[in-house]
Amino acid sequence: MNETRNNKVLTRALGLPECVTITAGAVIGVGLFTVGSSQVGVLGGSIIIATIIAFLLVLWPSAIYGEMGAALPLAGGTYAYAKRAINYPVAVFCSWNYTIAQIGIGGSEALAFANYFQRLLEALGLPNNIDPRILAGALFVLFVFINYRGIAIAGKWQDAFMFFFWGASLVWFATVIREMDFTNFSYVFAGIPAEITAFAKCVLMVWWCFAGFETVVGMGAEVKFPHITIPRALTISPFIVFGVNALFQWFLLGITPPEALAGLATADAPFAFSMEAAGLVGIPLVILCLGITFGGDFSTMNPCVTGPARYMYVMANDGSMPKAFGKLHPKFNSPYISILTVGVVGIALIATGSIAVLAAMCAFCQMTCYIIGYISYLMLQKKEPNLHRPYKVPFGTFGAYFSIAAYAILALLALDMSALPYNLGFNVICILYYFAFVRKRPIPQESVDLELLTLQTVEPTAEEKTALDKQYLRWKYGGYIVFVVSLCMFIVGFLL
Repeated sequence: MNETRNNKVLTRALGLPECVTITAGAVIGVGLFTVGSSQVGVLGGSIIIATIIAFLLVLWPSAIYGEMGAALPLAGGTYAYAKRAINYPVAVFCSWNYTIAQIGIGGSEALAFANYFQRLLEALGLPNNIDPRILAGALFVLFVFINYRGIAIAGKWQDAFMFFFWGASLVWFATVIREMDFTNFSYVFAGIPAEITAFAKCVLMVWWCFAGFETVVGMGAEVKFPHITIPRALTISPFIVFGVNALFQWFLLGITPPEALAGLATADAPFAFSMEAAGLVGIPLVILCLGITFGGDFSTMNPCVTGPARYMYVMANDGSMPKAFGKLHPKFNSPYISILTVGVVGIALIATGSIAVLAAMCAFCQMTCYIIGYISYLMLQKKEPNLHRPYKVPFGTFGAYFSIAAYAILALLALDMSALPYNLGFNVICILYYFAFVRKRPIPQESVDLELLTLQTVEPTAEEKTALDKQYLRWKYGGYIVFVVSLCMFIVGFLL
């Protein structure tokens, strides 16, 4: 059975550390260091309110995806759930939106890398006149190559990128903390705009710093002991992501001169802009740019190639994308055609050169996918009440209804008219594609059999379970500590 399985399905190689770093890495990057941090220039100290709202908007959903991922550890995540719970057309529509959103995030991340990398070159006294799109495109090619070589290699690199980012962040925090000025920490609600739509747009951009929390379920077929690992990773990660976001926001508020605060709202690289305005150049700026470019950006780029390639792989097996996308590499066992295609589309999006438009477009696509995901969760409960659910979300039904309403309201309030034509055009193409090429094609029996084969998971031995539990406790308490420390630092900032 194992030989047959290895020849037909993806390899289960991801443990809890990789799942946490993939989840956190998919989130911590372009949002925090571009459009997310720019909201500090709009909200001032009230940025913590928007961050708490964004955290609450992903806490329940993340656990909901943890329940679905544990019960159905398949490639394709929301696509697989929607196909099973709603219907095939909705699943295809969802997968298209997710795929373009993740590739768009990867493109945005690559452009953010280029902006901060140029600041790094400038700080080192080196020429920095390279077109950002060339740098971004080269970075995308690098991550296509890493993922081409298989999930095990990609997972190891993901751990390395994430730990480098955390290490560089701690060094940077220690370097600039003595420069903190708490002038910008006014009354906690003072910076909230009077117009609800303006505040909603700020929240949406900060929420984008949390979007991607479900990335690991798209790789459910490659997670070891998924019924244990996936829900643990998804209940830990939101606390880690909140802590990292809040800590960087705290430092950004503290080092930005009051007269330069508003300039953050339009800065391409807000942290670099803030440090230059404060005169914090040289070593501190080099450390920051190293951490952002080779840690934060890299850790987001990796899953932005891995995730959409898995969606394309499973859709190809179902017949809704060209069959070639479902091919696995004979040596690396990776969906290499899908990975190469992600690279081509990503470079095309990079050519636009606009992070803001890509962010707004991708945020709307992700909102659409998440709402479909929550509906899938509710319908799975009705259609398959006896489905084995190793992990169950407390008050999951209420949480799903609440999340549907909250995400729909936020998407409408924060609707970006500059990105709307792209979203509408893309969805029209998706619908036309379905009716022209997919509607009359039934899902092949081979794909159904492959899904059943993928769902065959094993239980850990007693020794493995003990090791998994100890590992989980370390990650859980680490996440909680970062969460509490970041909140306390904002409280101190407001009191000083």
